[in-house]
Formats: sequence, C-alpha cells, structure tokens
Amino acid sequence: MNPMPRTVLFCTLAALAGCAVAPTTPSEPKAAAGAGERDWTWVQGTVFVPTTAVNEAQQWDHYDPVVNDRELHYASIYGINVVRVYLHYYVYLKKKDALLADIDDFLSRASKYGIRTELVFFDDCWNQPPKDLLSTDFKYPAPIPGVHNSQWLVCPGDDVRSHYEQHRQGLKAYVQDIVRAHKEDPRIVFWEIYNEPNKSEETVRLEKDALIWIKETGSDIPVTATGKEFSGGPVSDFPSWHEYGAYSVFGDAHMLCTECMNRQGQSVPGVVEHFKGKVGYIMWEFGIGRDNCRFAWDENRDHPRKDETPTPFHGIVYPDGHPWSIGDVKALLGHDGYARTHFFTASYYKDPAFTQLAKTSVTPFVDFDLVDEPGVGSPDASAGVPRENYSVEYKAFVRTGAAGTYSFAADSDGALKVLVDGKAVITKEAPGRATATGTLALDAYRSYAVVVRYAHAKGPASLHLTWSGPSFKDRLLEPATHPEGL
Repeated sequence: MNPMPRTVLFCTLAALAGCAVAPTTPSEPKAAAGAGERDWTWVQGTVFVPTTAVNEAQQWDHYDPVVNDRELHYASIYGINVVRVYLHYYVYLKKKDALLADIDDFLSRASKYGIRTELVFFDDCWNQPPKDLLSTDFKYPAPIPGVHNSQWLVCPGDDVRSHYEQHRQGLKAYVQDIVRAHKEDPRIVFWEIYNEPNKSEETVRLEKDALIWIKETGSDIPVTATGKEFSGGPVSDFPSWHEYGAYSVFGDAHMLCTECMNRQGQSVPGVVEHFKGKVGYIMWEFGIGRDNCRFAWDENRDHPRKDETPTPFHGIVYPDGHPWSIGDVKALLGHDGYARTHFFTASYYKDPAFTQLAKTSVTPFVDFDLVDEPGVGSPDASAGVPRENYSVEYKAFVRTGAAGTYSFAADSDGALKVLVDGKAVITKEAPGRATATGTLALDAYRSYAVVVRYAHAKGPASLHLTWSGPSFKDRLLEPATHPEGL
C-alpha cells in the first residue's frame, strides 16, 4: 500500500473499548498445522473495496449487499478466486452485530461465485480515524480529487495504540468475535493480522497479541502479516510480502504476495506472466472507484493530479463491469478461458448521439449504478468519457430456451432503445429513472442479435437489463457468444 500517513483528529474510545486490564503472558502460540507447507500458487486475487466506498470503514459501515454481489460476480467472471478485504475496529465498536452479520453475508456472496476471502484486521497506512466516525450520523467525506487513496484509514489508530491498556480488551473482542464466528469456515482462506505493520513498539505489541487472540479461538485457518521489510514475519504461519518494485519473486510456492500491481512499474499481464505458477498473488485492486487508487502514490494531498489519469495506477474493472484493458482480462483468464467467456461488446461515446467514439471494450452484463461524482460519475474517465451527456452501445447474441414469449426489462435513468434482431422491444425517451419493458415471441434454441443504445444526460447513471422466458424467471440478460475481433 506504500503508506503516506497524515495526522487528523484522533478519537478517544476508552468508554467503548472497556476498562484497563493487566497484560497476561501466555505461552507462545503455535503455527497452524501444515500452514508453512501450503502451496499458494493457485491464488489469483485482488484487494476488494466496493467502488462506492471511499475507504474500508465505509465499506462496512454502509455495507451494500447489492453492490458487493454485483462486483464479486464480475470478479469471478474475470478469473479472481481470492479477495483481500480490510476491516475496521471503529466499525466493530459502532455496530458490532451488524458488522458480524454483514461479514457473513459477504462471505456467502463471494463463495457463491467461487471466491474465497481473507480478512485484514489492522493497518498502519494512511489517515488517522476522525473522532466522530463512531457517531450514528457520521458522513463519510467525498474523495479528494486527484489524490491517491485520499480517505483510507489507519486501524486501529494512534490514539488507541497510545492508550493500549484501555483498549486491549476491546481489540481482543474485535479479533476474537470475528474469528470465532468463522474459525473453521472454508470460505476464509487465511487471516491477516496486519497490513504493512511498521516496526514500532506499539505495532509489534498489537501484532503479537492479535496472534495469541486468534490462536486462543482454536481456529486452524492459517495466519499471516506483511513481512519482508515490514514486521509481520514473526507472527505469520506462512510468509507474505508486497512487491511493487518490479516482478521479483520473494520465495517459493509456500509464500504469498498479498499486494502487487501498479502501472508505473508493473501491469496485470506482467504480474500474471512473472508470478503465476511460482507464487500466489493478490493485486491492488479489483474495482476502479471512489477510493481513488487510480491515482498514483505521489499524487497526494500536497501534489494532487489536476486531471483524470489516462492510465489507472491501480484497479482492473470499472463499476459498470468493463475492464480498463482487455489485455488485463486476457491475462487473467488465459487464452482458452478468455475464448470461452461470453461478453457484450461495449462502445463508449463522448457525446449522447453515438458519434464520438472514445473506447470499445467488453462487459459480462449490462448492470450498473454510477455515483454522480467527478471521475467515478463517468463509466470510463480514463478514456475521456464525460460525466454527463455520453452514450454507450452494447451488442451481443443471446440464446433462447423454449419457444414462446420473452419479456425484456430495462431499469434506466436515461434514454434507451433495446433491439432484438432489429426489432425495437424497448424504447424509453423520457429522462429520469424508470423501468421500461417489452415482449417478443422467440423461437426455441436460437441465437438472436441484441443491441442496447443508452444515452445518459445528468445525475446518477443506472442501467440494469433483465429478461425472462417460458423456462426461467427474471434474470440478467446474459450474452451467449464471445465477441469477435476483440
């Protein structure tokens, strides 16, 4: 994560975290059985932050099952099998029961798509938690334009660590409540105590305690924390490290790179080429969204970028499901996997009349909501698509089942036309969010060409295209063929 911490207001949590407790001196915890012998080369993962969240606290404080499900679905289609997910202690203090329920919901959604999860408890990177985050009416700030990771939060924060004995029981409960709920859960691939732990006395103390707390639960799921130049090695059942400099492989199949991929020194195809089959790897990150990791590390609060970056520093897929680069998808899926995957072609235009082509890409579905905000309000700001007054055309073949009447529905904010074999099934001309529907009699087991023409004017953008037929109920309209020429 290459931390660049900044100091903001600290939060005093003594009343919520529990009374001071004298430290104990338990015996040294043992590593999980066989953890150091595991082969991690199967891991092709990403850090996962919903594109609607500015940081990991909002990810859980404003947990959105719909967005998480959609983006996990996209991740699975693009070949991701592990997601690295950050937690935050303050959210646990604020809404413990809701957090525990939301974690379980997230694990179920990820598992449904064949994705396993690793959870990160603590983090030494970026901004101190604001003092009012615990209030029920706390408003998360918007991303700072042009600033990398502009609202990411340290966990648990300097104030907690400097009053450690006041908070020790609260921190222990945070770790153990989560681990106990999933101590033998196959949806959890491993626990991560600490992201990029610095070597300070306060961090090392928390790392050691957290390892003890996890082992006390009886969980056999392996544990790690960032090693190499960081201090996580001694508390890890297996070594993990971060590699952003080039493509150096630090270790062997029994080690895991838990962060890599920045487009100033690496690429998705480069990571796959150099790491796959040698070590497991987790890239930063899947979605290109409100956490602003599309900007580079040196594009910070002192030196913000003045325009949108044409090359996202981190991130693979935009909120509407299309990748920044088709080359990334080909690398993740491999030649055969990419050839087997069905997509819509998606053509993005800089105007609402489908004349100024900015980019052609692919997407598994026509299913998205965009936040009305600079950068992420556009479906692809890197290609120069504006936030307002743009258009997108989707094309694919779909295949029917039984013969009969098929119903099509489009939940959209903008003007829209859906054509099936050249026949207009849906026409929506009035602006504003609404669902338009249409029906058409279709033959059995036949491929039909579908064209979707969508024009967005202003405000939040949304488009969700579904269909139903004689043999199935309402579901996303899925393409049945691989697009040619891409």
